[in-house]
Amino acid sequence: MPLYTMDPLEIAGGWINGYDLIPLPPGVPGEPRRVLDRILLAHLTRTPCLVAFSGGRDSSSLLAAAVGLARRAGLPLPLPITLRYPDAPESDETAWQDAVLAHLGITERIILTVRDEHDAVGSIATAVLRRHGLVWPPNFTPTWRMMDAARGGVLLTGEGGDEVFGLKRITPLTKVLKARGRVRPRVYPDVARALVPAAVRRRAALRNRYRRPWLRAAADEILAERDAADAAAYALHAGRHAWQFTTRRCALVAYRTMRALGSELDCRYVQTFAEPDFVAAMARAAGFWGWSGRTATMRDVFGDLLPREILERGTKATFTGAVFTERTRAFARTWTGRGVDPELVDPEALRDNWLSPEPHAPSMTLLQQAWLASA
Repeated sequence: MPLYTMDPLEIAGGWINGYDLIPLPPGVPGEPRRVLDRILLAHLTRTPCLVAFSGGRDSSSLLAAAVGLARRAGLPLPLPITLRYPDAPESDETAWQDAVLAHLGITERIILTVRDEHDAVGSIATAVLRRHGLVWPPNFTPTWRMMDAARGGVLLTGEGGDEVFGLKRITPLTKVLKARGRVRPRVYPDVARALVPAAVRRRAALRNRYRRPWLRAAADEILAERDAADAAAYALHAGRHAWQFTTRRCALVAYRTMRALGSELDCRYVQTFAEPDFVAAMARAAGFWGWSGRTATMRDVFGDLLPREILERGTKATFTGAVFTERTRAFARTWTGRGVDPELVDPEALRDNWLSPEPHAPSMTLLQQAWLASA
């Protein structure tokens, strides 16, 4: 399967904008959990069957659903595989992982320790870059390592859960209506923003746009317009909004890329919560109004599988420190500026970003492009 070739602006901005016009499948696909069981059953018979498990709400729900189905069907239990980051404390979720595994009665697991292996120009990433050139997404290494451990079998991930279960454009209004006036006043401006026409939302997105400090002004304006157009396109209908998440080109290309890399490792890669049948089931269940928030969604769909404190947790790990390590900084210090388009990118500003305490994640593609040009 040929991998996607990014255009110069996509490389400079570190993002793929736009949507593929894929219609929501007709008919009623079934209740989300029944559809999820059908998807999981097709993979639980493979050996090994690994579940990418971070301890977050999505991976915990996926593991719980897969374990429960395996027990009911008399199949071998799927094996959680976890990445541990001893040098990146902001990524630590050990306590949450232990709580979920104890609740599920799971004692066997795989733990991969991460030092600088996941750096965007580390040994694993650069080996793939040498074979394929730039790929999307640039942060493919963590998944590659887990697929490597699942050779001959399948890796199930909860990728896509944030989008499918998370907030929708209409969520502030749904929250107000379901709360019957018992909401904080700060919610009402969000309601107003959700209801204004697309042109107004586009202008608001331009005012509050994400800025990439390494871009030249002209490139920054073009990419800001693309970002704003994407933000303004979301439907008010909660179910259609959920479906739109899966038709984003960035998501579709990423899924195709990871499946292709998985095939090189003899591993089937599955973004379970982004599978079209499951997203369609969630979209139908959401209807126009949807749920009043991500926590309400998780409770409704997975409330029988996990304790409330896990489904309602409000924290989330970050992984920037594991992606941009000393390998990135060593490269940045000796980089000559080669490999980036100077009409789109200011090389010195880009270097400053890579050497900063918290580099911007979208600069990762440029980092890999610069490495390829310098290798």
